[in-house]
Parts: sequence; C-alpha cells; structure tokens
Amino acid sequence: LANRTALYATADSYISKMFRSVVLALLVASASAFAPLPVSRRAAAPTITMNSVQDMPGIQAPIGFFDPVGYSTTVSPEAMLWFRAAELKHSRVAMLAFVGWCVNGAGWHFPGQLSSSVKFEDLAGLAPRDAWEACPEEGKLQIIGFIGVLETVTELIKPHYTKAGKSA
Repeated sequence: LANRTALYATADSYISKMFRSVVLALLVASASAFAPLPVSRRAAAPTITMNSVQDMPGIQAPIGFFDPVGYSTTVSPEAMLWFRAAELKHSRVAMLAFVGWCVNGAGWHFPGQLSSSVKFEDLAGLAPRDAWEACPEEGKLQIIGFIGVLETVTELIKPHYTKAGKSA
C-alpha cells in the first residue's frame, strides 16, 4: 500500500509539472501573436505603394476584392492600413479568447491563489462566464490594464503601421 501511494504521488507530481510546462508553452506561443516583426537595420523598411485598395496584398480567389459597405472609397490609404491592422489584431484576440474558453471549459487551471479569497481551482469548476463574474475586481483591472499597456506599446512602435513602413 505504501508503494502504491508513493507511486500515485510521483505520478501526480509528474502530471503537475507536465501541465505547467504545457501551459507555459501555450502562453509563450500565444504571446508571439502580439510581438512586432523584427526590423532589419541594414535594409530599408518595406513600403506598400497602393494605386488603389484593390492592389493591397491578401486579395485572392475565389472571393477577390470584398468591400460590401464601401469603406475603401471613403477613407484614406492610411485609414485602410489602420483598418487592416485592426482586423488582424481583433482576429488574434478572438483566437486567444476561444482558446481561453476551451481551457476553462476543460477545467485546466493554474495552481495556487488568484487572490486571498479565490483559488484558481475554484474558478476552473465554473462555466467561463461564471468564472469571469467570480474573478475579483482587482484581477479584472489587472487584465484590462495589461491589455492597455500592450495597446500603448504597439501604438508607439515606429514607423507606425498607418505609414505602411515609411518612416516619415
């Protein structure tokens, strides 16, 4: 019986370490979605020259050019680049939200305490929306503040994405 208990304790420790490694790997992989592309100092930054919106990269068959609302005819090229960057950013956030929803739904959680009164384990047993409601206000503010810092940093990167790689 003692050998069996020791074996279970060793297996639990191994699974806990493996879980932590998988969570860390997923966090690192998801963070790379928000990392800016490296800019080579030796070569000039690539520029996008558009005669029209129909020349933007990414337009492909079978749909081709798609602008049902007509934004491309009413905004500047800089605004179209901003719309494109916003679309990419929002799609990445949506993918991360989906993965977070699945992780919470599967019951996976960090070890330890979220706050002095709430354990991560307590939130893992709840549905994703209920887990957010049970999260302390300080935790919600930290999450929203971190997102704000990421947004500010990406807006300060030069050259700005609305300049299409041009520095001035």
